[in-house]
Amino acid sequence: MTYSFDSIWINQRKEAINSIIQGETKPLSDYEANTFEFIKLWLSGQANFELQTSGSTGSPKPITLKRPDMIASANRTVSALDLKRGTTALVCLDIRYIAGKMMLVRALENNMVIVMVEPSADPFKNLPAGTSIDFMAVVPLQLQTIIANRDYHDRLNSLAAVLVGGAPVSVKLTDDLQRFTCPVYETYGMTETLSNVALKLLNTPAKADHFKVLPEISIDTDPRECLVIHDHLLTNNVVTNDLVALHQNGFQWIGRIDNVINTGGIKVSPESIEGQLGAILGKDFDHQFFISGTPHEKLGEQVTLFVAAESIPDKTLALLKCAIDQLKAKAERPKKIIIVDKFRETTTGKIDRKATRNSVPRSITDLTIN
Repeated sequence: MTYSFDSIWINQRKEAINSIIQGETKPLSDYEANTFEFIKLWLSGQANFELQTSGSTGSPKPITLKRPDMIASANRTVSALDLKRGTTALVCLDIRYIAGKMMLVRALENNMVIVMVEPSADPFKNLPAGTSIDFMAVVPLQLQTIIANRDYHDRLNSLAAVLVGGAPVSVKLTDDLQRFTCPVYETYGMTETLSNVALKLLNTPAKADHFKVLPEISIDTDPRECLVIHDHLLTNNVVTNDLVALHQNGFQWIGRIDNVINTGGIKVSPESIEGQLGAILGKDFDHQFFISGTPHEKLGEQVTLFVAAESIPDKTLALLKCAIDQLKAKAERPKKIIIVDKFRETTTGKIDRKATRNSVPRSITDLTIN
């Protein structure tokens, strides 16, 4: 294929496409090395690409992605977002994983100007001065960092489309987005589905309350009520571990079936509780938190609230207890609050609930709720 532009921007400097293809460009970091290698292979016409799945649908395993399928998936997303050729795309995700790779495929196949920065919590910090961005994909932490900086607001509002994924978008972040005019879409997808298969518009007057599947994709659920994805680009249907409620043209994501807590014979979804608490706490609470089950002699598991903080003042603890009391279902109310100095994360930046639970004995303030 032919890419229309003779260079890309990466970490505030220009690198020539021909030099990248010839292998003459010297990388200054692992991120750059992975980027140059992928661009070289893609523009040289490599047919297949090997990736590691994240484990969303089972144990992590190697998977082969075919070039035509990657192109079709990329074009489907670009079409859904109505992005034009010549658009400037900011690539600030790790190229080793599907989200970063597919941002490059979208840009290369649709002749977008490519601007790349080393993945970090603040992707705008190291942009070349005066650079205008039209399209980007980020994780929730990156978007929250951008929103927290008033100097970035004009640049954010100028974007034609923002994709945010890799982890669920919190109620607080969704609320914060309502004052911005650039359309921000929460994504649903994984390595097995070649990145996005569904989008949910989080803001603007056209915002949606559920994910809408992209064209040529159909969905249903299995006996567990978990999402099953049918797509002609995929060799097999993808059976997920995501509990969903189906809508006419999409679905509402409820949570992961492997996170479900069985407390006294009642099954509750941690993600549902997190959403309710987030809505109640609103902007008055700025700590990371998640719900998980911890062992209990009588209940089997008890609903437990984990909060990332070095300590919790009495005023904040009172706020948390008040929010818990407002949960309508008694079985969903956390029976314990555990304060952890810092949540553990996966290699893709998601909160690692299991690793965080296992770290608790080394960094914990246990605030039991009677």
